Amino acid sequence: MKTMPNIRFYIENHLKNKGYKLQQFSEIADINVGTLSAIIKGTRLISMNQLDQITSAMGLERGYFYDMYGVECFIESAPHWRRLEPFLYRCAELGKLDIIQQVITHVTDDQSYFDELFDVAESLFNKSMNEAALILYECVADSEKYQHSERLALCQYRIASENTE
Repeated sequence: MKTMPNIRFYIENHLKNKGYKLQQFSEIADINVGTLSAIIKGTRLISMNQLDQITSAMGLERGYFYDMYGVECFIESAPHWRRLEPFLYRCAELGKLDIIQQVITHVTDDQSYFDELFDVAESLFNKSMNEAALILYECVADSEKYQHSERLALCQYRIASENTE
């Protein structure tokens, strides 16, 4: 089975194709050279800000690597809320709802994320990013184990009101 190229592969190719030394690219991307080196070696996970900086420095549109990032950080490895939360917001901002759906399906195995997912859904709803919020509300509602909870009722209300518009 052939493995798909990862983000590091694309960064390395970009450096090679442009003839950049690591130091040059770190200055263009405005990322510490040691940090960039660790990201490329795979010894350090990339943050959302770093991903956006690298993507911009490569001349690609914002969100270009989000699908790969979702797979690498949340599906192929254990998700961490510190990375997941900004990822959800950025995907919502760019309308990458399919990526939110794909990632959320995998992270909901961990029951500990439901409080945070609900909070993000509320925040997105309050920012009028209702389609993204709806994905999170449905996820939380589907997994709510206390079937008479206030949170479940609010999720169901938001879902119903969104579906009637």
